[in-house]
Amino acid sequence: MYKPNVILSGDVQFENNDTDIYLNENQKITIEETFKNNATVDCADPKDGRPLTTATTGTEYQKNLNLTSANEDYLVGYKTEDGKEYRCLSKKVGVTVNGLKSEIKAEDTAEFTVTLTHAGSTGTGILTFGDKNSEIEYKDKNGAYQPMPKDGLEVDLSGDNKNYEFCITPKDAGDQTLTAAVVRDAVELGTADKNFTVADRVHTTVTIEGLENAVVKEGESKDFTVKVDPKDDAKLGEAFIDFGDKNGEIEYKDKESGEYKPMPEGGLKISLGDGETEHEFRIAPKETGKQTLTAAVKQGEKKLAKDEKGFVVSEMPILTLKDGVITSVTVPGKNGADPEDITEIVKKNANEDGSFHVPEGATVSVAFDKDAFADSGLKFGHWDITGLDDPNAYQDKESFDFVMPAKAVTLKAMTQDASIEDDEPDIVGPIVIGTTVVVGGAVLGYQAYSLGAEFAGKLMALPYFPSNRSALAMMLWEDAGKPMPESELLYPDVGQEERDMDLQHAARWAMENELIPDLNDEGTAPEEMKFYPDNAVSKIDVLNAWQKAQELKQNA
Repeated sequence: MYKPNVILSGDVQFENNDTDIYLNENQKITIEETFKNNATVDCADPKDGRPLTTATTGTEYQKNLNLTSANEDYLVGYKTEDGKEYRCLSKKVGVTVNGLKSEIKAEDTAEFTVTLTHAGSTGTGILTFGDKNSEIEYKDKNGAYQPMPKDGLEVDLSGDNKNYEFCITPKDAGDQTLTAAVVRDAVELGTADKNFTVADRVHTTVTIEGLENAVVKEGESKDFTVKVDPKDDAKLGEAFIDFGDKNGEIEYKDKESGEYKPMPEGGLKISLGDGETEHEFRIAPKETGKQTLTAAVKQGEKKLAKDEKGFVVSEMPILTLKDGVITSVTVPGKNGADPEDITEIVKKNANEDGSFHVPEGATVSVAFDKDAFADSGLKFGHWDITGLDDPNAYQDKESFDFVMPAKAVTLKAMTQDASIEDDEPDIVGPIVIGTTVVVGGAVLGYQAYSLGAEFAGKLMALPYFPSNRSALAMMLWEDAGKPMPESELLYPDVGQEERDMDLQHAARWAMENELIPDLNDEGTAPEEMKFYPDNAVSKIDVLNAWQKAQELKQNA
């Protein structure tokens, strides 16, 4: 008996039914665009691709109809043919993910298999891994892995079941989920989830040893080693140690013959599969000045790791320094760049007799070693100087700068009894002390006594005569009880580590109270103001500052 098609439209509603619509064999239902509710459909003849609705001209409204299949193992799909659309039954697909390891290293590859079970299905579907498609490759018919298509891999759903082989190379560390899904007829027919953890990858490290802060004499060579630890990159196989534009200055030690040989132009071939290795080299620099050597472990253009070490190359005369200390050594920057500080390099490479290799043309700052004579009752007298063209220009200065000539220089600090009064060439006329000084209980009221600086210092109970602005600020600040300055700004030319904070506070307090002259240009922004900590101060400067500080204490 013929069963007419059912037409649904408007506000037709179904309630409390297991099946809203029952379709006999080959029967279809016509659902108009005005129907907006849900309907459950049961078929007397369920099969893969069985049409449920009559075809309509392709306006895609049927795609949005809310239909549910009451037939077990089937979902309601959507198809278009010849410009028309209709809803159909689509057979569910069983999806299983097998063989995926529970933990994978980031950037390592892990293989797995997806099994699709689809008895009674027809045609093809799309297997996708969602946002992980880009991390996955599939094995083609020739057994080679190929990148997953962006929108998923087409799979044959005819027959009972099929296995598909894949590999995944995770990019990010952390707990992750792999979701395999089969889509056909615009409906997801089956999914499977697999949880796994991606561990952080520990990449190759490379270390240069034996060259850090080295001093290399022009025309000579320096031995050094390069250690390579591939860590989790051991499976990457062949790589190269490369020194870039310095390959031409370097030779490597052949491990079989023990001989040094020129570096290959593209770098020295190594195997990361050998684990941690050590390789010996030597460098014969061609240029003078401060230089940097960069060792890179590369695969093609990709750098797996790199290390850098600085060193100095020059024809270096000897500086012999007796009872003095080097405070800084700088060399001119290349191509007009700012001078470069090599103080620590020079000190680290001191000779056994205490002398130093100093590059010709370097600016050297030296000072009398006050600490060595702190409790000796001795003080600086003068320098005995050889090797400098004008020794008289420096011999009476406790600290001074000079340019290293192309010959040896010897500086020997001579001491004298600390009780001996100095001549004061920097004092012209009387020292004016505008305060009342009490000595031994007697009040000395005076305004214009012509005094030697040492004697004036003793009258004013000066602890000592500092030689530069840093020492003067510290002396005044400590005598005042270490008061905190009002400003929290730090001077850029004073150290900013925790150990330097006393000097920062002392300097700022002294400047705020005008005890030490401000040497900054007019209009300098507060955050850019410098203190000039190493600038020398005369004894008359010290006396004037001390007097102001005492007045400040009395008026506090």
